[in-house]
Amino acid sequence: MILVTGATGFIGRRLIRRLGELPGLKVRVLLRPGSDLDRLPRGVAVHAMMGDLNSMDSLLAAMDGVHTVFHLIGTDTRGRHAQLEKVDIAGTRAIVEAGLAARIGRLITVSRLGADRYSAFPTLRAKGEIEDIIRRSGLAYTIFRSAVLFGEGDRFSSHLAMLIKSFPVFFVPGDGEQILQPLWVEDLITCLTLSLENLDLVDQIVEVGGPELLTYRRLIMRVMYAIGAHRPIIGVPFQVHSAGAWFLDGLFARWPITEQWVEMLAARQTAELGTIERLFHFRPAAFDVGLIDQYMPNRRYRTDFLKYIFSGRWV
Repeated sequence: MILVTGATGFIGRRLIRRLGELPGLKVRVLLRPGSDLDRLPRGVAVHAMMGDLNSMDSLLAAMDGVHTVFHLIGTDTRGRHAQLEKVDIAGTRAIVEAGLAARIGRLITVSRLGADRYSAFPTLRAKGEIEDIIRRSGLAYTIFRSAVLFGEGDRFSSHLAMLIKSFPVFFVPGDGEQILQPLWVEDLITCLTLSLENLDLVDQIVEVGGPELLTYRRLIMRVMYAIGAHRPIIGVPFQVHSAGAWFLDGLFARWPITEQWVEMLAARQTAELGTIERLFHFRPAAFDVGLIDQYMPNRRYRTDFLKYIFSGRWV
């Protein structure tokens, strides 16, 4: 039996679908009360349990008979609305405590490139603390430090498209030459799934990214090409861009590009090239028009943008 937390999230939904395709594997998901069950993938047999990370009884019940936990709950993409201490860090402590009591076999989680408990950036600092909690727990673990993820419904390429479509210019921090290594979410799911049978990954931190290094400016240009909207790209000082993101994230219910996202562009966001090929024996997909134009064109991004900034509902 495998337990997945964060099952209705960007990664969780796809992981459940992939796990459901594996013969003889039983999947259980832990959902908080009030979760939107429609966000679970259709046609996949899962055992859904309602529970709360603050309730040890519900965590122990969810882990009964479980050998592996995929812990995917996180609020780090919510900008100033993130609950890093209350949900991300405290939730991980609760999962670890319950996992020790339930004697699970392994805990697998997804972190971020650049995670470090001594980082100057709050999100990377929280991710580093979460990693330390897991590493020192005594549980067998595998931690994936992922590059920025892209795919349908992401909070990267889709958010860039919202802003590109909605404004006559696009602002980037500095010169926009920050290096990123975007990873297709389905390739991350493949790595997570294959890690179940790879004992060499036990008690390891694995840094994964896409097959190419691209500047932030180049990524924006690829999104523009995919959605058929070309805008001037204007660089502004990091502090100005960060302050603007902070202000707009507070002015509206939420904003596509957060202060935390801008700050992390100043941190390392790349992994060693070839890691996925070496460990998992496949080549990840590139962030190019041949892939992103499968889900980006013909979307009503201006409408999506208005719905996004005026909706306080997080999923």
